[in-house]
Amino acid sequence: MGCIEQFLDAQMWYLRYCGVVRRKSVLAGVRTNGCFAVLVTFIALQSTFVFQHVHHFGRICDAIPTLVVGMVTLSKFYIFVFHPATIFALIDSFKALQGRATGDELALFRRCGRFHSKLTRIYMVSALIVGWFYIMSAVLTGVYQTLADGRLHFVAPMAFPHNYQHPAVFALTFLLNCDSIHMSIFISGSVDTCFSELATNVTIHFAVLQGRFRALDFRRGAGGLEPIVAYHRDVLQLCRAMTDLFRHTVFYLLLLDSVLLCVIGYQFVLFMSTPRALMLVAMAFVMVLQAVIYCYHGTMIHEEGLKVADAIYQSNWYEAPVAVQKRLRLCMMRAQKPIVTRGGFIKATLPTLKKILNSTGSYITMLLSLDTELQ
Repeated sequence: MGCIEQFLDAQMWYLRYCGVVRRKSVLAGVRTNGCFAVLVTFIALQSTFVFQHVHHFGRICDAIPTLVVGMVTLSKFYIFVFHPATIFALIDSFKALQGRATGDELALFRRCGRFHSKLTRIYMVSALIVGWFYIMSAVLTGVYQTLADGRLHFVAPMAFPHNYQHPAVFALTFLLNCDSIHMSIFISGSVDTCFSELATNVTIHFAVLQGRFRALDFRRGAGGLEPIVAYHRDVLQLCRAMTDLFRHTVFYLLLLDSVLLCVIGYQFVLFMSTPRALMLVAMAFVMVLQAVIYCYHGTMIHEEGLKVADAIYQSNWYEAPVAVQKRLRLCMMRAQKPIVTRGGFIKATLPTLKKILNSTGSYITMLLSLDTELQ
């Protein structure tokens, strides 16, 4: 039962940085609201910088990646700020559903838990490397400029619209910047791997259902049918609750990821021969990984859900009484209704991911031609 008790513990451990805990305290509530305020402030400052330099294409491209990352992070954190009870109730429902697994079925959930625990650590480490690269790059740039000019220079990791050369203003700006970077990493990594583990659990449940439906022998009666039908109904209900909860995340992530990848690709062409290119590649990898997580699992949920209907048909339903056959027909109709992971008009599927990646090259070419015209 260890895999059930520790379900999503790896992800929730990182979210403690933002005050996300099951048993809410006053201090945790203050931290959560404070994190939300910091993200909103960071996005507002980045947006102001973009409007201030609307005629400077290069500076806009410098600010857009961090602005987009902040907006995507805010859409993910939205769940824990405004729907904390819903997410924890969903986790408890998944734990209860895992309790119906036995033997080899439970081993599948254990492997899933171990895999996502490792995935969370890899995700966090890779994202932290990118974030710390931004911070260290700013510090080293400030030191270099100070030594070169002979006077004190302050450089922040991200672009800001205000003058922060005063030590006190820079200290506040630098702390805000570092806090927002770490919040973005912990929130994005935790929410993405949380969705991945929830979605993988759904596909495992569908696989279990397929095996149980195929194993039914209607020559011996239909005594075991009703528990399986109830199990299937609960899985579908839980799956739809999960996709509904993450719909805002899916929408903003896939919509803004396409913009971000274009800007990162454009900057990579410009800075190909500089150390900054490595940072851009790392950021692009993290953003593509996010899109892959949602699109891959969206496709798997859709396909595995439909396979339950095939499993029902592969049983010896033709030997069941007429009343049982009608019951099975209803189950097949329920299973044949596609489960689509979507946010607004955007579907989280592998074809969607392919379209995003295919369009990135065209948009990069357009940005390069636009930059040439402006020059």
